[in-house]
Amino acid sequence: MSARKKIVLAYILCITPLTALYAAVSTLARQTTAQQLGWVVDSAAFCGGYYMEEPLAYSLPIEKNNTVAITSGGGLLSQRSTSILEGKVTVTRSGQQMTANKAFLYRDPVTGKLTAIDMIGNVHLREAKSLVVGKKGRYNFDTKSKSLIDILYRTSVDANKSAMQVQEGAPAYLTAWGRAYEFSQTDPKVYELSRASYSTCPPINPTWRVKASHIVLDKNSGRGYATHARLLVKDIPVLYFPYINFSIDRQRKTGFLWPTVGGSNKWGPYFRTPFYWNMAPNYDMTITPGLLTKRGVLLSDEFRYLTSTSEGDITFNILPNDRAFRKFQQNSATNSLYTMPDPNSTQPFDVTQAELNRLLNSSDTRIGLSWLNDSRFNNHWSSHIDFNYASDDYYLRDFGRTLNEISTNQLLQEGDLYYKSQNWNFTGRLQTYQTLHPINESPVLNQYRRFPQLILNGDYPDQAFGLEYFIGNEVTHFSVLNTPGTPANLPIGNRLHTQPGVSLPLYWSSFYVNPRIQLALTDYNLYQTADTHTPTSKHRALPIADVASGLALDRDISLFGHAFQQTLEPQVYYTFIPYRNQASIPMFDTTVNTLTYDQLFNYNRFTGIDRIGDANQIGLGITTRLIDQESGFEKVRLGVGDIIYFAQRKVTLCNDHSCNDNPFNPSNQYSLSPLSGVLNYHINPYWSFNTNIIWNPISKQLDNSTLAFQYQPDDLHLVNLIYTYARNGDILSGVQTNDAINNLKVTDVSAVWPVYNNVSAIGRWSQNWNHEHLQNLLYGLQYDTCCWAVRLVGGRAFTGFDPNNNNRPTYNSEFYIQFSLKGLGDIGSGNPGGLLSGIPGYKTQFGQEI
Repeated sequence: MSARKKIVLAYILCITPLTALYAAVSTLARQTTAQQLGWVVDSAAFCGGYYMEEPLAYSLPIEKNNTVAITSGGGLLSQRSTSILEGKVTVTRSGQQMTANKAFLYRDPVTGKLTAIDMIGNVHLREAKSLVVGKKGRYNFDTKSKSLIDILYRTSVDANKSAMQVQEGAPAYLTAWGRAYEFSQTDPKVYELSRASYSTCPPINPTWRVKASHIVLDKNSGRGYATHARLLVKDIPVLYFPYINFSIDRQRKTGFLWPTVGGSNKWGPYFRTPFYWNMAPNYDMTITPGLLTKRGVLLSDEFRYLTSTSEGDITFNILPNDRAFRKFQQNSATNSLYTMPDPNSTQPFDVTQAELNRLLNSSDTRIGLSWLNDSRFNNHWSSHIDFNYASDDYYLRDFGRTLNEISTNQLLQEGDLYYKSQNWNFTGRLQTYQTLHPINESPVLNQYRRFPQLILNGDYPDQAFGLEYFIGNEVTHFSVLNTPGTPANLPIGNRLHTQPGVSLPLYWSSFYVNPRIQLALTDYNLYQTADTHTPTSKHRALPIADVASGLALDRDISLFGHAFQQTLEPQVYYTFIPYRNQASIPMFDTTVNTLTYDQLFNYNRFTGIDRIGDANQIGLGITTRLIDQESGFEKVRLGVGDIIYFAQRKVTLCNDHSCNDNPFNPSNQYSLSPLSGVLNYHINPYWSFNTNIIWNPISKQLDNSTLAFQYQPDDLHLVNLIYTYARNGDILSGVQTNDAINNLKVTDVSAVWPVYNNVSAIGRWSQNWNHEHLQNLLYGLQYDTCCWAVRLVGGRAFTGFDPNNNNRPTYNSEFYIQFSLKGLGDIGSGNPGGLLSGIPGYKTQFGQEI
């Protein structure tokens, strides 16, 4: 054997036992530390154990807050000078106690009053959910401050769960522990530590800890800070912070939050550093500068406020000189898909050219703004504001759909003023939509604005002979901007509507009937009508008569040995409205109501008042429910209903094939409506099944259906199985409305499930089967312990079709990784909560404290 091999062998033989010895000593030291902190091993506990609180050796009643009791095994007492106590020395105040082997008591030489005490040997400072063990310590009776040297400590970091007194055998909540050269406490809830460590992991096996020159834990504010801090994972330094400010509970305090670091195909690698400003108890602001390597510097600001009359949220984002957007503009200017007519494109070339011009004229300074406000001025007056703005048509695509979309690429901009009294209510509304027109997505039509809309409704029930009088009034001015690439001007103007009525509601214990008569009077005064050949004025008067009636029967039954109350609730609803030709009235805010069980008992099959359908019909429905007599829980609800038509429906939404509800649609001639059914069934506390089905008895086909199974025994176990079908519910641009390819067929499967120990998997797969494309894909893993957690979440979401590229589906891909150091904060790339919120019933457990 060579000399070199001998040296290596000797090194291994020497190091191996030393390594084993070090591991054994380290394990023994940790066990000793855990024992000193009161750690009790319990394999059934989430952390593998808990901290046991021992009762105070000599407790005082809570009401004696200013009383100090001192006991010892013996010693030398002096009324004017220093006293020496030995044995088990205890100094007790209400809820606090210090113990030591020996103590020196100092008195004021004039008054003889105790001023301070020095405690030496095995010093313990205990209070609610806190323990400090040191070699020596001092307590000042005047300032009530405490200090200890060479200490081991633990303390609960949730101030909201503190108790006035230590309870025997009560385990603490999320608890921080560590060592420090010096500990001082000048305030009952503020700890200062020098040359200290900090961790919330079990002392037997700490996964991470922070070492710092100086650590302050302030339970009053719920924040802590450290200077010259090093984050160690398994004793390996991974991060250094000259200064770090972190939350130790859920309270608000000014300071930097954990940065987010990550990457995406839209932003490239990015780094964002949120700064939270607690401006006042009712105001705060989060300012987040970020470096997006593909685009530039993004500045985000969220301001929240709460006053005696209002609450709201203002969010503002700005990114100057967006490099990626400028490159997209340059590439689009020379892209033949946009500059040359394509016979395969489903979008008119004029529309493409108009959208291209909007793109090229857009600024590369990207701006997004959102303002939500709700105010209540007194018992009668209130207001609501929902204002959203994007600087260009591509803002939502590039920065996420953080603004309030009423529908795809429609941003709501609305302000409402409300008045309510016993008999009258008033709404004044200004409403418009900012419509976005991305060149690589399906075109969207501009919506009508309400500038303004004034609504006044009155209701006087319980009048003479049991009559109820009511009236609805509305005055609205409509205007609209032309959709890019469509030269035809749409009609604009004013709509005046009033609808008085009288009813006679009659109610008995098991039966009710409510006959009602109304008169709908509508007047249109229109402008800009030449391109659509719309008359400049239109008047409509329609009487409306309907009668609602129903029974409410119940009986007690027993099923499978369990007592239930079963109800039987049949309903009959008759409606008569004569026909009036409304084909020349523009559709400002009207569409066809989706048929549901509840819609069977509505007199108008249209939303809005630009169309009031002719009707001579009876709506029939029956509902039965099973109610648990012990808990009052509704176990089953089953409803089925239909409409019998005595005349054909002549009023339609449009006059040609541009929409499905037209004069040529044979469904308007049927004597029966589609059969509507609803079933909600709670199989047991864990399993539930819900379905809504619309079945057409004439065509013997489904018109709409939704089926949903859910299994959720707790927040950690969740399974969803959902299927959705809608005839003509997924219409592609350029495809006829009655084509089978427009029938929406979507499956949605999602689950959250523990797979091994503390590892949980989460996933979602949603598929559009009629157009054969992925709708949503989500996948992730989460590992959660009592002091740290990590999750990885990725996803791919369908964003639309590119009409200039054979309706090719487009997607947005995202990936996140997050670490949570409980009691310190979260580190990671972004926030996957937006992705996970699409899973019904999901409640995040990530990083939650015990």
